[in-house]
Amino acid sequence: MCPTEVSAQELNARKHGTIAEQINQSAIKQRQQSVVSELIEYAFKFRGVPYRYGQMSPRGFDCSGFTSYVFKRFGVSLDRSSRGQINDGRRVGRSELQPGDLVFFSGRRGGAGIGHVGIVTEVQNDRDFKFIHAACRSGITESHSSETYYSRRYRGACRVIE
Repeated sequence: MCPTEVSAQELNARKHGTIAEQINQSAIKQRQQSVVSELIEYAFKFRGVPYRYGQMSPRGFDCSGFTSYVFKRFGVSLDRSSRGQINDGRRVGRSELQPGDLVFFSGRRGGAGIGHVGIVTEVQNDRDFKFIHAACRSGITESHSSETYYSRRYRGACRVIE
């Protein structure tokens, strides 16, 4: 055997599971990506709907009402508050973000607490992402994490759809 050749046993030992398990994981990942794409597409249908504190309907949403409403359509029940929703999924680091993840920010007064939530729509690099959310002034809109208001208030993220 040449020094650069690797035996079938060595290759198999490097794999994560059997071939059947790998195929199954690939299929699960594809279904997850499909659900996330549908979820984001559904969220964008509400673009322009006004912000309404305490509301959770197509006539008006607050931030956690919006995320709850969108995820419920896909069979996922979220806590009604943004502070509670951070515990509804597995915490992920900013460099691990994927579309469909929930992102959390402090509220208008700043501080360390959670006061706002949105859904990641696009990841642009290790630090930047776009998200759709219910903003007080513009209603359901897409914003960018590099906007000064949000870049200063980012508090974390979680993944609800695995």
